[in-house]
Amino acid sequence: MLRKVYNGRTVHRVRRKRIPSGRIADLSYHSDTAVRTIFLLDIDCFFASVEMAIHPEWRGRPLCVGGRGGERGIVACPNYEARAYGVKTAMPLRTAGKLLPPDAVFVQGHHAAYSGYSEKVMRLLYDFTPDIEQVSVDEAYMDVTGCLHFWGHDPVRMATAMQERIWTDCGLSVSIGIASNKVCAKIAAGFKKPKGIVHVAPGEERTFLAPLPVEVIPGVGNKTAPKLHTLGIQTVADILQPESGASSLTPWLSHYLQCVADGSDEQVMQYDRVDKSISRDTTFWHDTNDRQFIEATLYYLTERCCKTLRQRDQLARTVTTKVRFADFTTVQKQFTASVPSALEEECFGAAANLLDALLPPRRMIRLVGVRMSGLRDRNSGQLGLNDGDFERRRSLHSLLDTLQKKFGYASIRWGRTSELQNRFETTLEGFRLHSPVYEL
Repeated sequence: MLRKVYNGRTVHRVRRKRIPSGRIADLSYHSDTAVRTIFLLDIDCFFASVEMAIHPEWRGRPLCVGGRGGERGIVACPNYEARAYGVKTAMPLRTAGKLLPPDAVFVQGHHAAYSGYSEKVMRLLYDFTPDIEQVSVDEAYMDVTGCLHFWGHDPVRMATAMQERIWTDCGLSVSIGIASNKVCAKIAAGFKKPKGIVHVAPGEERTFLAPLPVEVIPGVGNKTAPKLHTLGIQTVADILQPESGASSLTPWLSHYLQCVADGSDEQVMQYDRVDKSISRDTTFWHDTNDRQFIEATLYYLTERCCKTLRQRDQLARTVTTKVRFADFTTVQKQFTASVPSALEEECFGAAANLLDALLPPRRMIRLVGVRMSGLRDRNSGQLGLNDGDFERRRSLHSLLDTLQKKFGYASIRWGRTSELQNRFETTLEGFRLHSPVYEL
């Protein structure tokens, strides 16, 4: 037996086998009769909520995170007051500015603050259960089966205490879905936002899901939904109808949908999740074909990705460059190296070559981006023939990262970003690419 102490109480659980990072762990609790209880916690309007926690005077006013009103970017996250005016995520900022009243707040994103608040919330969750699967910056599954007796076997009471603790300590509201499986819990979490708690009692999963549109199922998006509609599947209940044609889908999709509709989805908790990619992109203030400016921006975006890789002690093998032209046509190419890296000079070399292949002369573009994928831990396996040289250069980069973190991004930076220095405002973290000092 494994004994752990949380909040002064001892939790008895069967010891689980140690598994490699990223693998799935199947937990077996000492009570064979215990009904599995899963929470899905979702922080309401996360980016906007963090901004309002930092600036309480903005509460009650429409707020959009993503850039200044009238800029060319998109809304990354509107709060509920802004949504009441019809503003949605990914809506152009200029459109949002026309919909909202004059007192609306538009703010550039502060990713360091969002990461800090996310980590604070996730740490608080360990006061309630040790079994947590964080799936994004603002979502986490929790298997509370082994800790529920601390709350009189009342999951709603436990969820309410969790909500109150996060609001008191972080100033953030959260919604929580409760069910016997992950998919049902996730769907339930979206039912009464914000500050909602929805409990689907054991045995009621199928009844709860039956009347809902099939689009509520995670993974059923813009491509899958039309296919299901052509088969006559409009609601979750339709999936289980013999004449629905669900069996004609690919075997894995058919099995997944039928398990969800039956309320018997058995996805187990997954620990030590590893992001599959890191990406950065930006929409230019004006369409441009200034190659020097585009390359400087691409280098800066690559630099941001590589900093994240070094912070996580990871390397990337594949570099992808993305370009969106003025007519909104989007193209991208990728290159996979034989040896992974986390250094700007190597990753940008690949990104710039891909840009050459993507960008015809004189064609105007509105967006450029880069993505690092094929991630792996730095200490796993051999780096290649020049391990020593790589480590020396990585040490130099890490030193520069430390200096920038302590004294600000502008205190020391790479010459390739000089083209951006006189065009954009500089913060402690870097350039504000949506705040031109003068129009391009």
